[in-house]
Amino acid sequence: MNVKLCVLSVGALFFLGQTAFAQTTKKDTAKTKVIDEIVVVGVQKKKREEITQAVSVVGGDELTRMSASSTGITNMLQGKMSGLQVSTNSGKPGEPGSIRIRGAVNVSATIGASDPLFVVDGVYMTQRQFNSIPASDIESVTELKDAASTAQYGSRASNGVMVITTKRGKSGKPAITYDTRFGFAYKPKDVNFTMMNTAQKIQFENEMSGVGVNPNPVYTPAEAAELMAQDHDWSKDILRNSSIQYHNLSVRGGSDTNSYYASLGYDTDSGILQELDGFKRYSGRFNFDQKVSDKMKLAFDFGVTNVKTQDQRYSYNALSPFYSLYTLNSYEPIYNSNGSFNPTTNSINPVDLRRNEVTTDWRTRLTGQVSGTYEFFKGLTFKSSFGGIYDVRKNKYIVRKGSEIAKVYGTPDGSIRDTRSDYWSYVFNNRLDFTKSFGQHKISAVAMFEYNQEDFGSLSGTKRVMLGPDVTDVGSASTPFAVTGNTTSTRFVSLLGIIDYNYAGRYLLSGSIRRDGNSRLGTNQKYGNFWSASAAWNVAKESFFDVPFFNDIKFRYSIGTTGNVSALLDYQNLISVVSGDYGTDPTSGPSNFVGNNDLKWERKESQNLGVDVVMWNNRIKLTAEVFKDNRKDFLYAIGNTPFTGGGYLMSSVTNAGNIEIKGLESELNVDIIRSKDFDWSVRGNISMLKYNVKSLYGSNTQLSLDGTTFMRVGDEPTIFKMVKSAGVDPTNGDALYYKLDGSVTNVYNSSDAQFLPGKSTLPSAYGGFGTTFRYKGFDLNADFSFQTGGYSYNIMAQNLSDFSAYNQNLSTDAFNYWKKPGDTNVLPKPNVNGLQSTDAFLQKTDFVRLRSVEIGYTFDKKFLGESLPVNSIRVYGSGQNLALWTNYTGDPEIALASETQANGAFIPGSISLYNYPNTRTFLMGVQVNF
Repeated sequence: MNVKLCVLSVGALFFLGQTAFAQTTKKDTAKTKVIDEIVVVGVQKKKREEITQAVSVVGGDELTRMSASSTGITNMLQGKMSGLQVSTNSGKPGEPGSIRIRGAVNVSATIGASDPLFVVDGVYMTQRQFNSIPASDIESVTELKDAASTAQYGSRASNGVMVITTKRGKSGKPAITYDTRFGFAYKPKDVNFTMMNTAQKIQFENEMSGVGVNPNPVYTPAEAAELMAQDHDWSKDILRNSSIQYHNLSVRGGSDTNSYYASLGYDTDSGILQELDGFKRYSGRFNFDQKVSDKMKLAFDFGVTNVKTQDQRYSYNALSPFYSLYTLNSYEPIYNSNGSFNPTTNSINPVDLRRNEVTTDWRTRLTGQVSGTYEFFKGLTFKSSFGGIYDVRKNKYIVRKGSEIAKVYGTPDGSIRDTRSDYWSYVFNNRLDFTKSFGQHKISAVAMFEYNQEDFGSLSGTKRVMLGPDVTDVGSASTPFAVTGNTTSTRFVSLLGIIDYNYAGRYLLSGSIRRDGNSRLGTNQKYGNFWSASAAWNVAKESFFDVPFFNDIKFRYSIGTTGNVSALLDYQNLISVVSGDYGTDPTSGPSNFVGNNDLKWERKESQNLGVDVVMWNNRIKLTAEVFKDNRKDFLYAIGNTPFTGGGYLMSSVTNAGNIEIKGLESELNVDIIRSKDFDWSVRGNISMLKYNVKSLYGSNTQLSLDGTTFMRVGDEPTIFKMVKSAGVDPTNGDALYYKLDGSVTNVYNSSDAQFLPGKSTLPSAYGGFGTTFRYKGFDLNADFSFQTGGYSYNIMAQNLSDFSAYNQNLSTDAFNYWKKPGDTNVLPKPNVNGLQSTDAFLQKTDFVRLRSVEIGYTFDKKFLGESLPVNSIRVYGSGQNLALWTNYTGDPEIALASETQANGAFIPGSISLYNYPNTRTFLMGVQVNF
């Protein structure tokens, strides 16, 4: 359901697929007529038929059905919109995903550098701030894709824009809704591999002793029996079924002169890690619209959310509970015979870690906006608004006194780190809107001035020697260790002009120009101009076109420019000074970063050609787009930059080159059956993209991104460069490798690494499909998502098959090694060096996922009777992440390799490590409408 803002002319409203209809007073649904669809297109609202831009819309009710697991709204959007690629960073409750529009590629150590711009009711937010809003408060989400729509946001829009409107009041008696659901989630069974049990691991270690890899002797029967007696499942010691609950109470109503909306919400997801309090959120929202006079209106918005999360690390080592889950042997006990924690083969016990090294995070976000609109005369209005977000964060990290992990860290008396930070961003916006119709002509225009400022400050203090393991106030620890902090400020100033022309709904023209200034850029490049032009022709409205089953055929074309500075941190345009402590004395000096006075906007030049087709009384809706984006002067951090003042090797940010992206995307929605008691609709979307690095800065033809992926002129961004495996010699079991000249050798040499054209992290196609079914009171919704064409270096699969790691647990795939002449499709003959880094474990990330299924039944007023003050009760059950079809070893939907990327640059999906897994969720819920 992609439409929520609609004008209802007669009858009752119901939704089918992505189309909204008004039911007439007659029961003959063949005579239903389409009501006007109002879509938020950037800073404007337009009827669907007036749109010349490439946009996609998802309604809030659809997101509410997906909100069960508290994993963030962006994750719920996967497969819902053409052009939108969403990858789940992890299954951690509340964690945002990696999100790209039309293949936006930014190479940066800043996580989220490729994210689109998020605009919530006119206020700019980060993805994490947007995700803190409960889905039940959202009216619609609009994806802006081409320059005609994104250029209205100028310097921050080259990654695309997500425009979100929250629910507001409407005239009529108060409508009260209470929605609640309860359920659980768990880690699904591993895909395409199985871990060894104790008997298998004993057998494998004995085999490795036999071939000389394991220096330990073969286990005696008595030793094997002793280990078998200690067999247990580490997953039962580390994981649990999470507990989920959700409550939301909302009321909306109003009169001819005012309207209001208010909601209160609470939801929690304990997460699948034992003893930790994974996610809790309290939320409230209130808005009020008042018509002061015939010419003046006022509006007030306020929202608050409080989120608490508790977590362990999930880095690529034994500090991650998920690393321990896979690498600890099932015969290793949790406790020693004296009751102390067994350090395990990883030297760290995951249960000790969970109890004694804990990070707790509290975030409180306040959002607010006041606005006033004055109509000078019909067709000319002035609106002034001031909105902002204040984000306060408290983070506490504790290593408890006396714990084994404290001894491992060399701080046996424990340590406490307390971090406080605050973020304040506000937007001051003033605009004039003009609309004039005469005959079949309609002209509208917008003139706008906007100022945006973002301020951030943090202070962190660490002290050691705790009074006791449970005395966790930083002031109670006796030994100061470190104090750090920083303050940053960013300012944007903008002027915007938009003009639209509409002739009889047949010929549509639109243009915009925006000038932006930004404090992050170099002294010589503070300001930039961004523009767009678009046109549309609705053939179906021409007098010569008389094909009854076509409702609309609209051709669209747009061209324009946008910019981006999201990959740039504050003050990277300046040479800066850092300070710190050396012993008891303060010190200062130049940072390891060189400022760049010529640092300028990353720019994107875009062209888009689209067609919208509506057929058979709006039963079929088809949208198709072809586009080309040229991303020029993308931002990149360069290491080893000589410092002009001395011999230091430093780093700097520069505009590093140009990337071309071409694509085809389409959305299709079909109402197969549409009647009084029976509705059935299907929907689907697909995006197909091609990438090409056109040039790089200076004379460079390649850039290393994270050591595994590169940019190279003529290839896709994030192309892999690895030694190519030539398989296994069937005569002797040696691992074989391709040299650069194409010959084959059994000697591994990392200098033989070569580029692998066509193999990058970026999928060539992705999308989703689903269906909605209703029979009288019953309803069913199902959604799938898919992607194909991308690759990931599956380090986890390699590690779990590597016979040289015989001391840790492995997958049963490790048994499949060369044993005798003639063996094929096997791992090499075991040796002490283990498996080398080659493309043998570079795997396709193709998948199809059953994202969600929901089944419900609605008891209407006729069934409930007039005696109950209830209009309807809907009972439903839902499941998420119900099935996964893939040839990948594990879960291919990998965005973040681990808690921290291995080599600085953030390349979503480049490597697969031991991440917090995607969970499978089941819920039961009740929605009551009063």
